[in-house]
Amino acid sequence: MPRNKVMSLKDAVSNFIHDGDVVGIGGLSFWRKPLGICREIIRQGIKDLTVCTFVGGIEIDMLIAAGCVSEIRACFVGMEIFGMAPNYRKAVESGTIKVREESEASIALGLKCSYLKVPFMPLKGIIGTDFPKVRNDIKQFEDPLGSGTQLMALPKIDLDVAILHVPHADINGNGNIVGAVWLDDDMAKTSKRTVISCERLVELEDIRHLPGKAQIPMQTTDAVVKLPFGAHPTSCYDRYTFDALHIQNYLKVDFEQYKEKFIRPESQAEYLEKAGGAEMILNILL
Repeated sequence: MPRNKVMSLKDAVSNFIHDGDVVGIGGLSFWRKPLGICREIIRQGIKDLTVCTFVGGIEIDMLIAAGCVSEIRACFVGMEIFGMAPNYRKAVESGTIKVREESEASIALGLKCSYLKVPFMPLKGIIGTDFPKVRNDIKQFEDPLGSGTQLMALPKIDLDVAILHVPHADINGNGNIVGAVWLDDDMAKTSKRTVISCERLVELEDIRHLPGKAQIPMQTTDAVVKLPFGAHPTSCYDRYTFDALHIQNYLKVDFEQYKEKFIRPESQAEYLEKAGGAEMILNILL
């Protein structure tokens, strides 16, 4: 039977995200990142996380700066047009975090392995690259069915928890994404637990009539948090774009100062007020 999975941000994080978890972060770069959930992870002092994301940005940099992360699995981590991710770069150069190099295909296929409950998936495209030099958990082999084709075996990725931000969700845990889904649905379907934050709580009937319907089905979801502007300073199509001024300010200030002003406040209303209030919201609305 469907049940009401709506809870506070604090309860969702404390109940479903734990020290040492492998955490899948949805979205891509500056688009639809679950920043509200990431700020709560920092507030609760959760440590030793292995973070897996397609393309990482400010959310990865923040979690590393706060001492929450021990390993990163990503295709790229950076601030796109604004330059490098400073705390990520510093941690990699100093060896304080481990980086497991991924490609888009290796993450997608690693999650597919988990979904299909197989130990590896074959890929031809990375043969001849430097991946075998930096990954000791992949292996080249010849097609056992006799074609002579050389393939690379990529291991499965088992997530403990997926954290996602979506435009619409209902109380049962169905989540709807407008526009590109990227790997959010695969993360939700393969992880042991899934926490989603949403811009709007809507009725199931609304989900049924939205384009894409429920790409994140209720069977995959453990907690729903209503958190308007929960992706800020990244975007959430089709409601608002990313906040370029906030991201640039993040890169200019000491992280401890940023943390005190923008992460310490537990109230989303207080966070938004400190981030620029109504003027900021009007500037990013689509």
